[in-house]
Amino acid sequence: MLIINSLKNKNIKKYLILSILTILIVNIIIISSMMLISNNEKKSIINKYEVETLKQSFAINEINNKIYKYIYILIGTNILTLFLITIYYLFSLNNNEKEVKNMRKYLQELYQKNYNVDIQNISESEFSNLKSEIYKIVLELKEKSENLARDRETLSNYLADISHQIRTPLMAITAMTDAIIENEDNLDNDTKKFIFEISRQLNQINWLIDNLLKMAQLDTKTITMKQEQVDIKELFSTIQKNMNIFIEQKNQSLIINVNEDINVYIDKKWMMEAVENILKNCIEHSKENSKIEIECIKNPLYTEIQIKDKGTGISKEDLPKIFDKFYKGKNSSSNSFGIGLSLAKSIIESHNGEILVESEENKETKFIIKLYN
Repeated sequence: MLIINSLKNKNIKKYLILSILTILIVNIIIISSMMLISNNEKKSIINKYEVETLKQSFAINEINNKIYKYIYILIGTNILTLFLITIYYLFSLNNNEKEVKNMRKYLQELYQKNYNVDIQNISESEFSNLKSEIYKIVLELKEKSENLARDRETLSNYLADISHQIRTPLMAITAMTDAIIENEDNLDNDTKKFIFEISRQLNQINWLIDNLLKMAQLDTKTITMKQEQVDIKELFSTIQKNMNIFIEQKNQSLIINVNEDINVYIDKKWMMEAVENILKNCIEHSKENSKIEIECIKNPLYTEIQIKDKGTGISKEDLPKIFDKFYKGKNSSSNSFGIGLSLAKSIIESHNGEILVESEENKETKFIIKLYN
């Protein structure tokens, strides 16, 4: 089996053919030289002793016997040499295949981010230099990985601290503003107008800070998606309750179509954030009394969620950039920050999913979310 497998290898075939050709050429040269020498000796004997036929000469027969003997010895030596060369190539190839197999396993461990694989036992072979270089790279990668983990942890702590430092005064301002609004009867009209505007702006600032921190956490990978089995109908039911206040403001309707019981493995909190951001975009760009539809389909590869609206649509110029951070299309409102869709995309991609958009201006927009099984 080893010989059969080895002969399938192109390199071993090449080396064997070269070896056989070399031996054949050497044999031809040696045999030709021996025949030439023997013919010269035969001619010399015939001329010296005037033998009429070659068969009558005992000396000539001795020459022929010696020639045949040398040829047999040469053939036997060649066969033995070829056999030893073949065995050498086979064992060399077998050792190389083992080395390659070990290297493949080692690289697979590296791909799985296991940097603690032992590579100290380096054998003296053609792979030794390669192993040494890989080992150096592994040490460097391990060090960078550990530094990156520490940096992410530090950044996560900074983000939490910044969040706390910003939220504390904002919460205090919000609480005081709410207290003033509760006693609005004691305020004149201009003051009421200013207080309500301050309250609205505070809500926007709180929303913006929350989403900026979420984007930073996703970009720096300082959060872990806690995936669990979630019923998609239950997910949409909760989302619908959360979105009712926005839908009712424009007298719109949210229609959810799920044909069967579908379960997905997601982080429920974060996926709700993604879908609600998309829905807010659809509500914002849809007319009053319009419909927004959600449809869910499952196949062997992925679960597909489609969110459709009959709104202003997205222009061809804006379509490739719609998920870029802080990008505002020409149909965006003045209150838009260009964060919601970018955040939704980051969350979905953190679930190893993808989001696509299809739109026709002044007709409809369809967001397609694919969560791979």
